[in-house]
Amino acid sequence: MDLSSLRSHNDRTVLGLVRSGAVSRASIAAEAGLTPQAVSKIVARLMAAGLLEEIGTVRGGGRGKPRTTLRLAAGGACAYGAYVDRDELRVVRLDLTGEVVSSAVVPLAPMFTPDDVLTALAPLVPVRDEVLGLGIAIAGPLTFPAGVVSPNGLPGWDCVPLRALAEDRLGLPVAVDKDTNAAVLAEAWRRPLRDAALVFAGTGLGVGLLLGGEVHRGGRSGAGEFGHTTIQLDGPLCVCGRRGCVEAVHAAASGAEAARVLGAAVRNLVQLLDLDQIVLSGRKVLAAPELYLEAMPEVDVSVSSSGSDLVPVGAGLLVLGELF
Repeated sequence: MDLSSLRSHNDRTVLGLVRSGAVSRASIAAEAGLTPQAVSKIVARLMAAGLLEEIGTVRGGGRGKPRTTLRLAAGGACAYGAYVDRDELRVVRLDLTGEVVSSAVVPLAPMFTPDDVLTALAPLVPVRDEVLGLGIAIAGPLTFPAGVVSPNGLPGWDCVPLRALAEDRLGLPVAVDKDTNAAVLAEAWRRPLRDAALVFAGTGLGVGLLLGGEVHRGGRSGAGEFGHTTIQLDGPLCVCGRRGCVEAVHAAASGAEAARVLGAAVRNLVQLLDLDQIVLSGRKVLAAPELYLEAMPEVDVSVSSSGSDLVPVGAGLLVLGELF
């Protein structure tokens, strides 16, 4: 699907308003400050592209004719999201509303290469008119939006131009971001977050940051490398090459002690950035959520309800977000 003509400011405004609830053309015009004629043209174009659909009529006040209401056409277009973890590839298909339509998990062999990942992705991400693109989430460091990655814990992945390689192999638009950024994006898609951190404790450990309601990536795309901050000067060796990183100390502990390590590190993060919300996710947390909740500082703390698909969903939302 060629979206080059659908990504103007007005198109995104209309789609964003419809995403907030089924609305009429008249209410869109009023909220967006556009003329009714302009809105009608935009809506017609978006409907022709399979992004909007009419769902019925409602009668307003007075004697005016009923208004036709609109919503996102969930089945009209889709995006794929992929999470390249240290031992598996997890892929989801999202409809236009961001809901998961299907998912798949493929194990990755030790010392897997970029070509191994692209080979595994190819049969899972078909090139069809309704596919808007693919988002890929992977551990940092990386450069955004260029998609050049050097993920910690993946030997042989130094300065890999993953975005360019994937676009060339798959023939689709591709976006690449850190796994933790994708995770916090997925969480913010479903509920309001402003100054928050998504703490992800899986095969690695990091945070996705929302500051002022926006994903904070930093000047060099390096924000969120929370797992590679030092918490124990003489601690265990980390995959990044240093000693005593939060990730390494947490991995060396277990049970309640591991939860306490993470809780102490999160307490420092909250004090540093004055965060008011913490969301927890990742394999370690999902295996023992109560232990981790008990160890957290006294702020609004919750465990993500998105389970194992949180990161690939966020990766897919990198693509859908371009429409809104």
